[in-house]
Amino acid sequence: MIAIPLDSQNCTTISKLYGNAPFFALLDEQSGAFKVVENEEISKGPKIGGFLKKIGANATVFYHMGEGVYKGCDEALVSVYTCFGEKLTLEEIFLGFKNSSLTMLDETNYVELLVSGESSNNCQCGCKK
Repeated sequence: MIAIPLDSQNCTTISKLYGNAPFFALLDEQSGAFKVVENEEISKGPKIGGFLKKIGANATVFYHMGEGVYKGCDEALVSVYTCFGEKLTLEEIFLGFKNSSLTMLDETNYVELLVSGESSNNCQCGCKK
């Protein structure tokens, strides 16, 4: 399952938020079917990785993500992919996984590929804004 942050329960486009996104779509990478779940770790930075793992996600896609959230996902063994700042739909993300066109972050590229958001809330992700 691929976790994608959403702005609302009915949204089908990736949120610019990550840790502060109120919902995640859990997208089945085989069928393209998805269900929406509430973000139980909203604004809790690195804890989101453990939450995603608990709800069955093994990968996630971000628009904005700080270093602390990335490291929390990495620690929870949730692969992290970038959408390079494009407001992709769930269908476009599904197709990106199908044709392997999304870029996965790892130890060699995460610093250059992360894009921290501009949250007005107190960030607790551990990033260096």
